[in-house]
Amino acid sequence: MAPSDSSRSRILPTERLTPRRQLEVIDAIAELGGPGRSAVRATTVGKRLNIAPRSVSGAAGFLAQAGIFRADPGSLALTELGFALAQLRSTDSARARLLLRDSWQGQWFQRSAVQHLSSGPLEEAELARRLKAGAPGPAERGLYLTEWLVYALLVDRDELGRCTLPAGEECPTASAPKEQESYGVLDPLMSATPAQISALPDDQFIALMGAYRTVFASLSPRIRQRTNG
Repeated sequence: MAPSDSSRSRILPTERLTPRRQLEVIDAIAELGGPGRSAVRATTVGKRLNIAPRSVSGAAGFLAQAGIFRADPGSLALTELGFALAQLRSTDSARARLLLRDSWQGQWFQRSAVQHLSSGPLEEAELARRLKAGAPGPAERGLYLTEWLVYALLVDRDELGRCTLPAGEECPTASAPKEQESYGVLDPLMSATPAQISALPDDQFIALMGAYRTVFASLSPRIRQRTNG
């Protein structure tokens, strides 16, 4: 295992706040810090959200490693990614999740998820256990990391709690569907508004994003061929 994947360099989400609550912390810092992304004290964020400052500070480790918080001793401040995430969450939650998906490619937790799920589905609790293996803290940290991976569309989770890699990532050599058939999958949703797509349940939203990725992957070689031709 590479040194960057060692337990010393892996910081898991705090067990003190659920991922949903951590997202609220990000939103609050964006609001309090403004467009200039000024640093905000944990006590100020805690008062805004009615949670303990220690719990707010506890979220900093993982979120800093994930590129959302920037180093600012004694306070909390957002990176450009963190501020963009908060802005998108207030207007288009679907694009917010896609932003994280693209930004977190190559992060240790994304690579670890690919490694553990490449051979097939895993129960959520088992994936969480494997992601946390060797790292300190309670089991909730692994579960919350899995929640983050699902939110960022890096892991699919069905209604039974089974986790898989997104469509197309686990079987890159699989033959692509025909162009006409691919459009047929998306035709009913072509007229849907961003708000309607954002309001979809998690499993339907993730399935839709997987369908889009499959279509784009199948079309890109032909698009390049037509452009070059």
